[in-house]
Amino acid sequence: MAKKILFIDAAHPELEKGLRDMGFSCIHADVSYETLLQTAPDYVGYVIRSKFALDRAILDQSTQLRFIARIGAGMENIDTAYAASKHIECLHSPEGNADAVGEYVIASTLLMLRKLPIADREVRQGIWDRESNRGMELHSKTFGIVGYGHMGEALAKKLSGFGCRVIAYDKYKNGFGDAYVEECSLSYLQKEADIVSIHINYMPENLYYIHKEWIEAFEKDIFLINSSRGKVLHTADLIQCLQSGKIRMAALDVLEYEDIRLRNRPKKAWDEAMRYIAGSDKVLLSPHIAGQTLESSMKHARILLGKIQRIFNQPD
Repeated sequence: MAKKILFIDAAHPELEKGLRDMGFSCIHADVSYETLLQTAPDYVGYVIRSKFALDRAILDQSTQLRFIARIGAGMENIDTAYAASKHIECLHSPEGNADAVGEYVIASTLLMLRKLPIADREVRQGIWDRESNRGMELHSKTFGIVGYGHMGEALAKKLSGFGCRVIAYDKYKNGFGDAYVEECSLSYLQKEADIVSIHINYMPENLYYIHKEWIEAFEKDIFLINSSRGKVLHTADLIQCLQSGKIRMAALDVLEYEDIRLRNRPKKAWDEAMRYIAGSDKVLLSPHIAGQTLESSMKHARILLGKIQRIFNQPD
């Protein structure tokens, strides 16, 4: 009988095809936490995004489990340390949407520098104000990247075509400076950067990593982009810095208020902070789509398939 892999979330069809070619039986089910607790012993693999947490209780019942394949980058809904202690491979595919995130950040930056959201809205209202909508050019700016993993590296390479200076800080790694990026300390980045893009993972130590004192340490008034995780940025502090002008504009693809499935609170449940950013001309908002493109979906599938093949000693 073929070994079973449970698709808890949808994936590009190429992943399932590759797994079936390897001899696996692929099961698609919108399972509840309670149902998975009962059926967990049936599976050798899980394919998941962010539907719910794979905690110790689930992993204890997953007696045949060989791997968890997380479509995308974030692993905060998986107890990876406990999984490792049970010899369960935790796979993810941050490489798959690095290009998409890089392009999103550049698009957001250009929209802010050229004041296009405001200009578009004004023209639709019959306002033809050219001078107030005079923008700035990216090539004249210093672009700071906080977190230099797959996303940060892809972004730096894409920025090279714009002629701007690119600097990056990563508290977990060093020695990554090259033709595309200048490695630097956080204090140096805070001294030099005009634009700051956040690319750090969410983990307990990174809760509210971006806060009022951190922002106010910048010598210049900055443009801020967050496409990582909502909880790394303290929303109330962001608002204070928008009001003071320390942050010129912010592009937020992720919000502090997202739940585990990356859904925001319904509008009727918005608090004062959420209402403020939703009504501000200084904030660009999108629904956690920086890494979501037609191309990235296939890339995730191919990358995860290759990693699963290596676990089972099959050629890519």
